[in-house]
Amino acid sequence: MAPPNTPFVYRLWHLYLEPFFALGGVYHLHWAPAQYFTFMPATSAYHPDSQIAYDQLASAYLFFAFTEGVLMRVVDDRRTWWWIVLGLVLCDLGHCYAAWCEMGTSGILDFGGWSDKDVVTNTLNVLPVLVRTGYLLGIGVSGDKSVSEKRKKRV
Repeated sequence: MAPPNTPFVYRLWHLYLEPFFALGGVYHLHWAPAQYFTFMPATSAYHPDSQIAYDQLASAYLFFAFTEGVLMRVVDDRRTWWWIVLGLVLCDLGHCYAAWCEMGTSGILDFGGWSDKDVVTNTLNVLPVLVRTGYLLGIGVSGDKSVSEKRKKRV
């Protein structure tokens, strides 16, 4: 259960959509890495000798899926959610930085030059940052206390 009064967009993204996307990343990185790389900038390429790195990234995606799909479902405290989301946005910023390093500033800013797969990849890098930043800034989040805090007051 998410903290009380958590807006639908944050629950939808963190509890359903992103865990699903992360599991897709796990599958592709571990079992179909060459296909995964078709969504990377054209300057990067799949190398079978680097499978250990792909498996390690798949493990990180699995942790994302678990954190959002399981942990964030059982935490009802808004402060705890805030800290979890902060950790997730830091990782997201790392993904954005990696894309920027690979594509360069001109490649990132040349929206018209993006392939369809670049659109997917860059959107899935930036969208989580925007959603999580909204949550961290409290956009749409009310000041209600967590369910566990309310239970403590009843006892």
